[in-house]
Amino acid sequence: MMRHSDLAQCGMIYAKAFPMEHWGIDWTTERAAEYLLDFFEQKRFVGYVYEENETLLGCIFALCRISGSKEELYIHEMAVLPERQGQGIGKQLLDAVKGYCKEKGLAGIVLYTSKYAPAARFYENNGFQLSDGTICMYCE
Repeated sequence: MMRHSDLAQCGMIYAKAFPMEHWGIDWTTERAAEYLLDFFEQKRFVGYVYEENETLLGCIFALCRISGSKEELYIHEMAVLPERQGQGIGKQLLDAVKGYCKEKGLAGIVLYTSKYAPAARFYENNGFQLSDGTICMYCE
């Protein structure tokens, strides 16, 4: 499970994993940590970190939410240091939230990702599928 003291390192990982040239957002470590703190402080927050030798290499931020008669886990953010991606860290973070869902009897896991990012294929390879009837809408 994630601790408040992990947030600074999570911010660093997040800023590196979502660089300006790929995502169009200029993250600093401090701003990313502040952004992630908003999830951490939620009443029904669920978060995990992956670490080796006391160094954080990945993190996942989720919220348990009520959806009608069921409860689901919404993954809001997941990040792995770019130089460690493709080594099973993301899968282990997903397995941790899947285990949490099973333990708590939740209906499932929901997440949003860009269809242009390699993350979509990663999630498909880990058992996720497109949701029929759901669309994402946006307004400026």
